[in-house]
Amino acid sequence: MPGGTRILRRILLHDESLFGESAGMSTSAADEFCYDGHERLHCAGVDAWRNHVQKRSNSLGLASLVILSGLAVGGFMAGCGGDGSITSTSTGGTQGPKCGNATVEGDEVCDDGNDVSGDGCEADCTFSCDNAKPETGDAKCDDGNLCNGSETCSDKHACVPGMNPPDGFGCATGKICLAGMCADDICGDGYVNTMEECDDANMVDGDGCDACKYSCKSDDPARDCSALDPCVGTVCDDMTHTCGSPIAEGDACAFSSICIMGDCSLLVCGDGTVQMGEACDDGNTVDGDGCQADCTLPTGAVCGNGMREAGEHCDDSNTKNLDGCDASCKFEQVQRATWLKLQFLTGDPACPNNRLGSAISAAAQGQIQMSLDTGVKDGSISIMYKTLGLTDLSGVSDPSVEIGFLAATPVAGAGYDGTKDLDWWHTIGAASVDANRNPLEKLAGYISQNTLHAGPGRVSLGISFAGTPATLRMSQAKMTVSIGAVDTPLKSMGTTPGHLASENLDPALMTYASNGTPDNIGAGDLCGNVGAMSLDQVPIPAALTMGMLSCDQKYTVNNSLLDVFVGGCTVLGFLGVITPSQPDQVDPDAPVAGAGGPYTFTTNNMTKEVTGCKDKNNMTVDLATCRNAASYSSFFKFATGRVIPK
Repeated sequence: MPGGTRILRRILLHDESLFGESAGMSTSAADEFCYDGHERLHCAGVDAWRNHVQKRSNSLGLASLVILSGLAVGGFMAGCGGDGSITSTSTGGTQGPKCGNATVEGDEVCDDGNDVSGDGCEADCTFSCDNAKPETGDAKCDDGNLCNGSETCSDKHACVPGMNPPDGFGCATGKICLAGMCADDICGDGYVNTMEECDDANMVDGDGCDACKYSCKSDDPARDCSALDPCVGTVCDDMTHTCGSPIAEGDACAFSSICIMGDCSLLVCGDGTVQMGEACDDGNTVDGDGCQADCTLPTGAVCGNGMREAGEHCDDSNTKNLDGCDASCKFEQVQRATWLKLQFLTGDPACPNNRLGSAISAAAQGQIQMSLDTGVKDGSISIMYKTLGLTDLSGVSDPSVEIGFLAATPVAGAGYDGTKDLDWWHTIGAASVDANRNPLEKLAGYISQNTLHAGPGRVSLGISFAGTPATLRMSQAKMTVSIGAVDTPLKSMGTTPGHLASENLDPALMTYASNGTPDNIGAGDLCGNVGAMSLDQVPIPAALTMGMLSCDQKYTVNNSLLDVFVGGCTVLGFLGVITPSQPDQVDPDAPVAGAGGPYTFTTNNMTKEVTGCKDKNNMTVDLATCRNAASYSSFFKFATGRVIPK
């Protein structure tokens, strides 16, 4: 087709402003100027076209008119006026196939009218992929990345993305797939592998995941928050694995310590700063200067004159301790065990070791516990303690107290029940107190968040072991117990229970009535190491020496409880009662035998008595020294109620 005619044809067909119905010229008339496909021109409409151009000249720009006129003269009208069939003289050649014109021409396999790659037809009019050959099909689509799935070639010749494998899928040595990418398998990548407990995609400690290990776990003593400053956190939340429930600012956090700006700080009377538990602090520990040596304010009250005055809880006309109103005219907070259970398992977070209790088999546990229950109920077992130095009678917080253990027996009275003897009178055993009637055995402690913590230290527990009275002397004893609700102490009608009118107890005074609850969940924990010597001083229970259930080992009345624990006890040849057990602890305050413990006792095959001892190097050592140093770990749970000492 002549070049000028071809251009003209495009103008005629595509610019309806010049031709076509919108320009007042029929499509058929315009077609008369079009190439007929045989290098010939229709010239029948030349006059019509010329007239039309003239009519449109007023509305067209000069440039458009010149173009149209030039085209007409150079390419169209030059062929008209002759015989109607002249050959074009245009110098333009024939145009070949053009990729991108939406027409498949020549050697093109496709033409989608665009130059976008990857849509099935490439910019060079070849298929993006073609399943006709393996190398041009799925293999061509594969981008080599295992972490974004396997790409495939569709029937429309386009590559279809694959599905990402799950995070953690191995993609190379030491690498895993993460969000479709092949990355190093390291702590901090956000994926939890088999060697990690967690992975929060950061290396910040204390946020629940520390170096891909939980910040805390309540069942892990090394991560249960107990080693953390209690002013920062005390309890592990196993949902978030963070330490929470910090002790409040100014509250007790340890013995003689309080929380100051998130730090458990030692409370010192005489440092010039008034802290919790102090009424004053003038920078010294001198009495008579307006602030007493113990950081209390002086009062004009005279304790012991029978009149309750300012600063006094009571005044019973004497300055005697352990009679309901102490020598300073302060209320005496005394608690007695109303529920006591020897534990027989090991591994408890509070008291993980329990060599004594775990040696007792199920066959004997019931009988031993029954003797404890009976003794508590009838009052023959009275594990009792006074909280000395208590300033917060509500039991919420007190930075410095002492727990003094007492031996006592209940005053006779109708209907006594040791499991519920609130404000019952108890006569204190003289052997458990000094000349001022202060307890001899005391554990330093403190109260924080309504929980009493005390120990470690030395205490003696008077119990009954299978019906045989036993005093268990414990070293490294410690206790933890919650403090119950407050109430008003009972008033006496002249006899037990209650406080006598002569005590002049402040009627507005309220204090806690109990410690712990009588169940395995709410009970307090008491653990310590029972000395081998104290076990050796307890006669063997009669049930183990005579009758059908006596031990196969043929113990006699000459044997001790220590002999039974070391030698063990079986009944009827097969039923285990007590497992042979050696001491697992050492009293740190006792003289060391040989190279030290743990110690191993040896027995006489005939008498079954403990007759020898070896140190940790298996060398024979002095038996008496060994008995004083060796001890058995033990664990009790307990709950208490308030009583009145007499």
